[in-house]
Amino acid sequence: MKNSIIIIFLLSTIISYSQVSTKKVGDIEVRIIEQNYLHNSHFKITKRKTNKSKRPKEILYFNDSGDLLKKLYFGKHHNPSLKMLDRIELFFYHNEILNESIEYENGYDNIIRPEWKSKYSYNKLNQLITESTYYYDTDSLFFKTQYEYDNNLNETKSKFDNTSYVSNYDSLNRKISLNQLSQNKLRWEWNFTYSDSTRTGIFQTHYNDGKDYSKKETNIYIHDKLITSEEKYVSKDGIDKMIKLYYYSSGIIRRIEYYESYRDDEKYSLCSYKNIKVNTDFEIDQTVADKINDNIDI
Repeated sequence: MKNSIIIIFLLSTIISYSQVSTKKVGDIEVRIIEQNYLHNSHFKITKRKTNKSKRPKEILYFNDSGDLLKKLYFGKHHNPSLKMLDRIELFFYHNEILNESIEYENGYDNIIRPEWKSKYSYNKLNQLITESTYYYDTDSLFFKTQYEYDNNLNETKSKFDNTSYVSNYDSLNRKISLNQLSQNKLRWEWNFTYSDSTRTGIFQTHYNDGKDYSKKETNIYIHDKLITSEEKYVSKDGIDKMIKLYYYSSGIIRRIEYYESYRDDEKYSLCSYKNIKVNTDFEIDQTVADKINDNIDI
């Protein structure tokens, strides 16, 4: 009996280790390689880069349907070296619907432990209605997010604790506003207008602390793909930012460039970029590409 218990323990340990290993799973591997340009003593951007070895900051694994199975993060706060594993996320599906995820963190002792467990529930249309995250060890609730939708299947509200995000749409199901409310008080708002291939957004804060500000966002699309996004401060000085995106023929994002400008009369300077490398023998269609792109942080 004692030997049987030992064997079961060893088997469960082996299974657990195989689940949280950094080995490839699924049909599609996506590596995200970040490069940041260093600044000199006058805070001017130089040509020196931070990631000379071109190591990935993130590695994502998908199945042939574009469902995310595993995500690896590298570089920690106390050790930014990209040789250092930070954490691993695993995603589990039932009937092709995400129903659970587990996040493992690599501790200061270099031991990987489960920290968080999230569970997901859906309505009859398979729309996400609750996302609940628990402490892994105690199974006690850490936070819960709830979602609501309109009759056109648009997400109209998400609520986390005392904070809500409320969205409104036009007759073409385009988002025309996004408001953050805390304890039923408006804290900030986005208002969007559309013209041909451009979406223009105006952001305004409402904290009433003497530091409120507004900025303007301009997004340009080609064939429904975001090509450039620019944010410029309107009411106060700030760092204006612009993002450029490039795509593979499959539709997956190939490269993201980040630009900054510190004055209105100053040209944008490239301060960082991400190269996305895709490894697969699977032929990727636009539906799968869109699901992969949804998991690439812009």
